Amino acid sequence: MNRRLSDHDRRAWAIVARTVRPAAGRALPEIDPAAPGRVFSDPSPDPARAAPQSHRPPMRTPASPGPLADVSNHRPVRRGQLDVEARLDLHGHTQDTAFRELAGFLLTQRALGTRCVLVITGKGRLGGGVLRSRFLDWIGTAEIRPLLAGYSRAHARHGGEGAFYLLLKAKR
Repeated sequence: MNRRLSDHDRRAWAIVARTVRPAAGRALPEIDPAAPGRVFSDPSPDPARAAPQSHRPPMRTPASPGPLADVSNHRPVRRGQLDVEARLDLHGHTQDTAFRELAGFLLTQRALGTRCVLVITGKGRLGGGVLRSRFLDWIGTAEIRPLLAGYSRAHARHGGEGAFYLLLKAKR
């Protein structure tokens, strides 16, 4: 069976692949930020081998999903009564590895049909943790935002200021 991956699947695989160390002599696929949904392996393709330009209009990109909803005011969130189905602890990660770990974790959990996850960023030494401060930027990126229905700071019993609930969209 010789099945081809869609652009979306190649992009998802590239994000997940970033969460592991490549085998000797292998490189991770690069994600082309200028072309959403497109993944390429060679960041500097040979112009002599480039495909001829077509005169077709550019493909439409899907509309932006809009701002992410902060669900902090919902009663189950306020009371810490959410059923957390999976947890990710980012302690000990750098900003780069934390982002890759988060993207891979969310892709995996969405594929499994998980609806609510807890991500622990930590508070930082003096309350100004780098991962915690970058977290809201990360969940708004093109790789992660389409997976999410909402977010909230976690209840004290789940980590309080150093953790977040992420509500994943239902799998279609």
